[in-house]
Amino acid sequence: MPTVPLQVTFHNMRRLVSIEREIAGRVDELQTLPGRIIGCHASVEMPHKHHQNGNTVEVRVSLALAGELIVTRKSTSAATPAKAVQLAFDALKRQMRKVAGKKIAARKVRGARKAAGVR
Repeated sequence: MPTVPLQVTFHNMRRLVSIEREIAGRVDELQTLPGRIIGCHASVEMPHKHHQNGNTVEVRVSLALAGELIVTRKSTSAATPAKAVQLAFDALKRQMRKVAGKKIAARKVRGARKAAGVR
């Protein structure tokens, strides 16, 4: 499997190598799904430090597919940034499956029209 160009940025927090590895592993998992991944940008951010509500971590992932751009953003007050990464990539996986399903349905409609002789 070819490697995907991956860019990981951290905002308002220090760089965590463990989170970078987690994101790289999640991107590798996404390559098994239908759709050719061209590139990925992940942003891990701690927007503000409100200790009444706990520290929130926001993860934003932009995934470039051939002909598509899928963006997901998840915020959580989870104990670790790894949980926010997990939630973001689970949402991204659902979005990829939805896009793939739409493409398959469109292909079936085109095939049926072609068989019926309709343009």
